[in-house]
Amino acid sequence: MNPTVDYAAMRREEALRDARKRVKEMRGFYFAATAYAIVIPSLWILNLVMGGKIWAHWPMIGWGIGLAAQGLSVFAGRSFFGTEWEQKKVDEIMARENLKVVSSEKQLVQAQMRMLQAQIEPHFLFNTLANIQTLIPRAPDKASLMLDNFIAYLRQSLTASRAQEGTVKQEVDLLRNYLELLKIRMGDRLQFEFDIEPDLQGASLAPMLLQPVVENAIKHGLEPKVEGGKVRVSARRSGETMVLTVADNGLGFSDHADRSGAGVGLANLRERLAVLYDGQATLTVADAAPGTVITVSVPLSRSAGEGGRQAG
Repeated sequence: MNPTVDYAAMRREEALRDARKRVKEMRGFYFAATAYAIVIPSLWILNLVMGGKIWAHWPMIGWGIGLAAQGLSVFAGRSFFGTEWEQKKVDEIMARENLKVVSSEKQLVQAQMRMLQAQIEPHFLFNTLANIQTLIPRAPDKASLMLDNFIAYLRQSLTASRAQEGTVKQEVDLLRNYLELLKIRMGDRLQFEFDIEPDLQGASLAPMLLQPVVENAIKHGLEPKVEGGKVRVSARRSGETMVLTVADNGLGFSDHADRSGAGVGLANLRERLAVLYDGQATLTVADAAPGTVITVSVPLSRSAGEGGRQAG
């Protein structure tokens, strides 16, 4: 019985022989070019020192033609304006085009975020102002507190919607003002807590990334629950990744929407994560029994600043 032929090993051996042959050809050309660069100037100096008829140009031209022919034989069809050079240029052009596409997609996502914010903000604005108006005659202190939180929230929201990049601290401040507003309306039915690792306070984070997640936890988890509940926002480092978690002990997201998290809000968030973080970010939804845990993992793009542990 004939032994099994290892075609892969044969191809590797053939490729190795071709590579060695190519290296020898290149070494020969570089040696000839170096000799040319040394000998020809020496001939010119000798010709000029001796005087008389100029003859040094003949070896320069003749040898130069031979060197050019050798260079073409070594590099033609490869690096010297050949297939390798052509493929390299094609790759460079495609890389630039891909960069333009990614940049356009990021701009589109930012535009969609601003448009969505413009659609959502008026409802939240009117509801909050109506609550403030209702509180003024019977609980002016609460109305004043709600107005202060609302102003702080609008300031943070406006800054975030116009920014291309934010920080974890800015996102937490925005969420804190948002939750404080809801707490005035929901009272003891809403409790919240922030647990942020100190060195992640200044970490880079796309603006308004967690707000739709927190809104989802309130809308689908805590508000429908008679006794309400608690939402907890945390951030921790896992190697070169930042893991952001929004957990609630409400009714559970799966009872109100697709268990996979394919609802409109989370689907849009998945798309936004994919574009803004070039496919390196993830979003997962899990039941906590009771409640829901939504986790967003994004790459740490720069060193984090200083901060402290916060609790709401």
